[in-house]
Amino acid sequence: MDLTLRDVLELPVMAAGAPVVRSAADAVDVLVRSVHVSELSDVAGTLTSGVLVLSIGLALTEPGFDAVAYVRSLRDAGAIGLVVEPGQHLRRLPDALVQAARAARFPLVELRSTVRFIEVTEIVHARIVNAHYERLRLAERAHEAFSTVGAAVRAPDAVVAHAAKLMGLPVVLEDRTHRALAFAGSAETLLRDWTARSRRVPFSAGTEVGGPEGWMCTPVGPPRERWGRLCVPVRSAEQPAAWMVLERAAEALTVGKLLERSPLSVEIEAQSDLLREVLHGADEGSVRARARALGLASAQYYAVLVCRPAHAGQERVFLDAMVTSDGIGGVLAAGRVAAVLPCSSAAAEKALLERVVAGVPTGLAAAFGAAGPVRRLGELPAALQEAVHVADVVSPGLPALRRAGDLGVRGLLWWLRDHPRLHEFTETQLRPLLTLPEPRSSRMFATLRTFVDSGYSMTAFAKALNLSRPAAYSRLATIERLLGVDLSDPDTRLSLHLAVLAHRSAPGTPPQ
Repeated sequence: MDLTLRDVLELPVMAAGAPVVRSAADAVDVLVRSVHVSELSDVAGTLTSGVLVLSIGLALTEPGFDAVAYVRSLRDAGAIGLVVEPGQHLRRLPDALVQAARAARFPLVELRSTVRFIEVTEIVHARIVNAHYERLRLAERAHEAFSTVGAAVRAPDAVVAHAAKLMGLPVVLEDRTHRALAFAGSAETLLRDWTARSRRVPFSAGTEVGGPEGWMCTPVGPPRERWGRLCVPVRSAEQPAAWMVLERAAEALTVGKLLERSPLSVEIEAQSDLLREVLHGADEGSVRARARALGLASAQYYAVLVCRPAHAGQERVFLDAMVTSDGIGGVLAAGRVAAVLPCSSAAAEKALLERVVAGVPTGLAAAFGAAGPVRRLGELPAALQEAVHVADVVSPGLPALRRAGDLGVRGLLWWLRDHPRLHEFTETQLRPLLTLPEPRSSRMFATLRTFVDSGYSMTAFAKALNLSRPAAYSRLATIERLLGVDLSDPDTRLSLHLAVLAHRSAPGTPPQ
């Protein structure tokens, strides 16, 4: 830990001298890099930068002593403060010295009791050496944490978490529009009113402490293409160790971004992480803070839209088409793309979603599922789960907007897909086909499924299999014989239809 003048004054050996700060009491948090005992009235060339000068005041008793010149000499030589112990040579500090120090805002400390300066210098220098050693260890840990740029490519939140752990301070990564992309700390507290608070801290070319809350920030990205910054959004001392960690983390994120091969940006990855957590029931307070910090505008209602792409690798195209400037969107499991969009009313929600769906290029979407609108962000988990459910259940080739009420029996079977009675029914109806050796089992089941999907029309069935009608009848006869049923019976058809749909909805069965 870096040592400040305040820390030195609070050391037991120094506190025993009852120190009194006579000037610049608000400047005692300056860093101390060394301690030096000097009785010279002109210290030019004898000190190093950041030194704290200790004295018994001999120079103050010299004939013609010039207090202003003395203070100027100390400051110009690199001193950050002067501690004087009056004694047999000097009964009290000269008023001229106190006034000169106050005018220059130079820390001046008067001791009221005797202090062993040699002991002070030994303790302070030992603390400084230990601090240097700790900083070296910290630099080594930071190098190990951030040297693998692959981690920065895949997960900026991991880089941020490492930085926060090393510094013992909360850290937030934001972009140029003040959207919080990754953070380490309590979202509800850390990201409260994030955009408004962040805008009070101007972007800078290097690491700086600024703003009304005293944030420490460092830019992220190449010098001419800064795309964000790392922030420590709490008031903290300008510690070189913290600066070093923050800058190393920024370097890792910069290099990772340059090597990035993913078509998804850091912003989209951050929004995807949030939506995946929402899908699994994240805390409402955390969701609200993070969604606001990621750019979701406040609104009366929120619409939820999920798309199941027809082909992999098109996520960015869907996001560009689905996400409005005041909404958020991301990629969920199995390549589903989701968006949460603000809207002014329940009536406006339908028109908004239809407009978004119409903007998706033709042929890319297998299905769309919608839910809501919801009034509170706390209702998003249930709405998102419902929209995912709809998108997974809707038959492929029907990319129009669908809701839970449009699913019919498919929706019912999806919700019951884990029920043991449904499994028992499905196995009873289809066991003779499912227990055939492969690939015959798959071929027979596909034939039955085609018959069901064709609406029991022999013409449509034969056309779907590219067979003549006699050959199609022969295929059905084989299935009837294997199952021991009459496919002309309405109840039999209904049972098999439900069994086929339930088999499609079974856990682990990919959407079709």
